[in-house]
Amino acid sequence: MKKYNKILSIIMLCTSVFMFINYLAYLFKLFIWSEGLLPYIAAFSVCIFLPLILFLDRRGFLKKIFSKAYIFLKTVYVFALTFYTVTFILLAGYIFSASHEAPPPSSLPEKTVVVNLGAKVNHDSEPGKILRKRLDVTYEILAENESLICIASGGQGSDEPISEALCMKNYLTAKGIEEERILMEDASTDTIQNIKNTLALLREKGMEDYRIAFVTTNFHIPRVKVLAADFGIDDAYFYSAPDTGKTILYTNIVREYMSYCKLFLFGI
Repeated sequence: MKKYNKILSIIMLCTSVFMFINYLAYLFKLFIWSEGLLPYIAAFSVCIFLPLILFLDRRGFLKKIFSKAYIFLKTVYVFALTFYTVTFILLAGYIFSASHEAPPPSSLPEKTVVVNLGAKVNHDSEPGKILRKRLDVTYEILAENESLICIASGGQGSDEPISEALCMKNYLTAKGIEEERILMEDASTDTIQNIKNTLALLREKGMEDYRIAFVTTNFHIPRVKVLAADFGIDDAYFYSAPDTGKTILYTNIVREYMSYCKLFLFGI
């Protein structure tokens, strides 16, 4: 039993350090690009909880507290940490290596709507780096195929001066896209609502038979595909905007992992 406990302790240390580094990096990113209060709470909690458990276990306090249930509870805890580590690495590997192909904009059917999914708006009402890269891809699509219209999808966060939808519209019109080609969906606060509200807007405009071409960042596409399928969208196109660097991509994978967990636990 002592040998088994030692093995558990080694695995717990390694997986705890891995998870701690992930959320510490994510926490630093939040201080630069805030995502609201809940991510701060989650990141802070993880960064405090993991070292605390390691300290209490190493000092023998957990063994005294839980007595006969100690080994069982420690096994469950280590299994959860190991599950996180393995699934995170698999998700990161997929996102880093995945390629996303989409047809040339000129070949898109006339009844196609380009949906630009929202992201952070800066305090000066200009799009953040991630949103700007998505908009540049959307602009290229709209400029190459003038028969297409666009839905700018994104509401206004508590730390954003204007809605993401309005920011997107301003950016695209400033680059020469006609205002009448841009519809705004400015009520969404997450990706699920982006898709749900976009479908509602298409029904409202009598455009239910239009195919959707989603534009988002490469790390975001796998989850958008899952959500689109859950909403019954099985013929969409997906255009990938480049990420803003490996460091930011890494911290966004931490966020994506939490979003997948939320989707698995609560659905759409």
